[in-house]
Amino acid sequence: MKQSLTIQGLAAACELDVSNLRKIEKGLGNPRFATVLRVAGVLEADLRELFGELDPYGLTGRDHPKPLSEFPESFWRPKDRIA
Repeated sequence: MKQSLTIQGLAAACELDVSNLRKIEKGLGNPRFATVLRVAGVLEADLRELFGELDPYGLTGRDHPKPLSEFPESFWRPKDRIA
């Protein structure tokens, strides 16, 4: 049975500071992946549900990844080239 959980309760269960968890909740924080895993574990969340529909090209600004194909040839050493 799912129960309601306060932000304070979640922070305590995750052993995180409430203010940091609030930043993450509002999209202002930049948590380490280990923190994401900790929160997901406490919430018993399936990581496929959290990340399954993540589109890295839907990110904006400096968070938008640059595909490897767009890096100039001078970026690569011959043995580093993968494609």
